[in-house]
Amino acid sequence: MKKRLLLVALTGVSASIAHAQSSVTLYGLMDSGVSYTNNVRGFNSSTGGSHGSSDFRFGSGLMQSDLWGLKGTEDLGGGLKAVFDLENGFDVGNGTFSQGGREFGRNAYVGLSSVTAGTLTLGRQDEFMYDYVSRLSFENFNDKGGNAFAHAMDNDNMAGTFRIDNSVKYASPNYSGLVFGGLYGFSNQAGEFANNRAYSLGATYENGPIKAALAYTQLNNGPYQTLERNNSGAVDYIGDSQFTAQRQRTFGGGLNYSFGAANVGFVITDTQLNNGEDFSGGTAFAGATPANVRFTNYEVNAHYNLTPALTLGVAYTYTDGRYTSADGAAAPKWNQFSLSSDYALSKRTDIYALSTYQHLSGGFALGADGIQREFEGAGTYAGGTAASPNQVVFGVGLRTRF
Repeated sequence: MKKRLLLVALTGVSASIAHAQSSVTLYGLMDSGVSYTNNVRGFNSSTGGSHGSSDFRFGSGLMQSDLWGLKGTEDLGGGLKAVFDLENGFDVGNGTFSQGGREFGRNAYVGLSSVTAGTLTLGRQDEFMYDYVSRLSFENFNDKGGNAFAHAMDNDNMAGTFRIDNSVKYASPNYSGLVFGGLYGFSNQAGEFANNRAYSLGATYENGPIKAALAYTQLNNGPYQTLERNNSGAVDYIGDSQFTAQRQRTFGGGLNYSFGAANVGFVITDTQLNNGEDFSGGTAFAGATPANVRFTNYEVNAHYNLTPALTLGVAYTYTDGRYTSADGAAAPKWNQFSLSSDYALSKRTDIYALSTYQHLSGGFALGADGIQREFEGAGTYAGGTAASPNQVVFGVGLRTRF
C-alpha cells in the first residue's frame, strides 16, 4: 500500500513538472463602439459627379482590431524553447473573420527561441515596420494606439494592414536594450523565385526614457499583378495587402522620449510604389494606367497621463505624396490632426473617445470619363474617401482584453 501511495505521489510530481515546463495561453481583445464621419463620398452615375453624406455606424476596432489567439511554449532544456502563436482577427459587429476570411489571419507560426541565440519562427508573421516602428506611432503606441489614426491609406503599415506569408523570421536576444531582426517571405513559385517575395529588416533600442526604432520592408510582385493576385506567395492580394504594385518599398524610423507623466515622439516613414495599380479598396489610382506613387509621412505625437486612469493623446501627421503616370501627375498633401482620451476602468478594460480631421490639397479632379480618381478627396482610414478635401471622424468605444 505504501509503495502504491509513493508511486501516485511521484506521478503527481512528474505531471506538475511537465506542466511547469510547457504552457498554452488563450488571449484576446475586443473593441467596439460607434462613430460619425462627415462628407463620405458617393458617386452619382447619372450626373457623373460625387456627393458627400454623413455616416453614423457601429464601429469594430476603432482603436485596436478585434482578435483572439493561442500561444504556447515548451521547454526543451538548455535555454531552448519551442514556441507557437495562432492569432485570429474578427469583426465583433458581425462575428466574421478579418484578413480576407483567414482563420488565423493575424499570426500563424511555429519556431524555436533561445536565451542566447534569439528566436527563429516560420509561418505567417508581421514585418518589422509594424513590429518596431509602429510601436512608436500614434496608430499603435505599444499596442494601445488607434487604427483610426493611420496615415493616408495606411501606406506604411503602421496600423498592420498586411502580414507576410510563407516567411522565415529571426529576432535577436536583447543586447542591453538593442534588438534586431530580419524576415524573408518566399514566393513559392517554381521558376519565379523573385515574384511575390518579401523581405524586411529592423532594429529597436530602449534605454530608460528613450525608445528608438528603424526598419525597412520590400515587397516584390509580378508586373502589373494580373496573374499573381491569387498565388500563394509572400503577400496575398485578396483581402490582405493594401496596395497592388510591381514593387513596394517602405523605410521608417521613430523616437520616443518619456518624462514624468508625459511621452513625446516623432516618426518618419517613406513608401514608394513602382508600377502601382490600385489598393485594397479596389479602385485604381487613376484610370487603368500603372503609376509610380510615393508617400512620405512625418508624424509628431504626445501622450499625457492626467491621472493614473486617464490618458490624453494628440498627434499631427503631414503626408507628402507624389504621383506620376501616363495619365498625368499630382502632388497630393495630407494634413491630419488626431485626438484621443482613454479611461481605464481596470487593468483589462477601458473606454475611449477619439477624433481625426484630415485635409487634402493638390489632389486629382474627377476625370471627364467619370472615373473617381482617388486623390480628389480626403480619405481617413476609418471614414473612407470624402467628397471634398476635408473629413472629420468622431468615435467612442469600449475595449477589453483577456
